[in-house]
Amino acid sequence: MKLLFISCLITLALGRCTEQKVLTAADTTLTDTLTIRNGTSFGMCVGYCKSDYVFNGTSVTLTQNGTRTSAQSPAKTCQTTISPADWNALKTLANFDAFSGKSATLGCPDCADGGAEYIELQTGDRKHRVTFEYNKTIPGFESLVDAMRKQREAFKVCK
Repeated sequence: MKLLFISCLITLALGRCTEQKVLTAADTTLTDTLTIRNGTSFGMCVGYCKSDYVFNGTSVTLTQNGTRTSAQSPAKTCQTTISPADWNALKTLANFDAFSGKSATLGCPDCADGGAEYIELQTGDRKHRVTFEYNKTIPGFESLVDAMRKQREAFKVCK
């Protein structure tokens, strides 16, 4: 009886040695194939007139460029993160198949220095970019445009 009890304890102890990793939402973003790029530009501007954001999972990279010489406005790049809930919300709004049916240019972006915005979705090797007038929207993707603007507002500049 003692031998049976001891062998059960040893089996239990050895069985507990195998490591199990519980995947968190942050871990699953590492395998996401969706990348969202978003930005604004103003052609007749001095200083940092172009901002490009890359959302790749919960990682966000901002690159700011000037429209003049690089000596006056050298490129600046910085990073932050967003919550897994925010990333999942963006992914829900980013329907690649519907988005890829949109024209590459809407309206007259940056005409008369009105500015331009863009959103680009990439999944795997497929990518589609829509450039549109600043403060306008992409018909059918108003919620995505608003969500991207909120993300830009929360992370305006590299410090």
